[in-house]
Amino acid sequence: MFHDLCSLVSGPCSLQPRNLDITQLRNTIMNSEKGKLRAKLSIVVGIITVVFAAGTFFLTRSDLSSLSTSTVAGLALIKTMVKQSVPYELALSNNKPTVIEFYADWCTTCQSMAPILNKVHQQYGETVNWVMLNIDDPQWAKPIEKYRVTGVPQFTFLDSNQQETEILVGKIPETIITKVLQELLS
Repeated sequence: MFHDLCSLVSGPCSLQPRNLDITQLRNTIMNSEKGKLRAKLSIVVGIITVVFAAGTFFLTRSDLSSLSTSTVAGLALIKTMVKQSVPYELALSNNKPTVIEFYADWCTTCQSMAPILNKVHQQYGETVNWVMLNIDDPQWAKPIEKYRVTGVPQFTFLDSNQQETEILVGKIPETIITKVLQELLS
């Protein structure tokens, strides 16, 4: 029977069992194990990366409570703060340090920061002029140009001589605003 099968193949034929190369067999098994180990390691690294990224995202949020502020509540608080703010012309003439907040009603960052700013305003309101200027109001075009407003909210800090000391733009943590105010008052 072996002879019949060999006659079908051109060239030499041997259907005798070959000696197994133990080294080659061991290397094949080891390479297979390494591949499985690499696959498991890749999965573990992927999981760790996702957990680290999610943790970093949530841990670096400066004030998670402000994220839950509704747009309507934030806008209402901004409107209240505008009514309580010092008029721009008075702030420039009364020899007190001044914080000018350039904002817009449509700005969701402005709205989400309103509770933080209201708290800081309540804390420092007697010692600092707090001025709020809506960038969509044409009457504020000159201050917008003078203080180089590039985005909202923008906080421009002026010393008692009305000299610019600091400009902060965007979502700023309460700790940084408080630090700048303390430096302004010292």
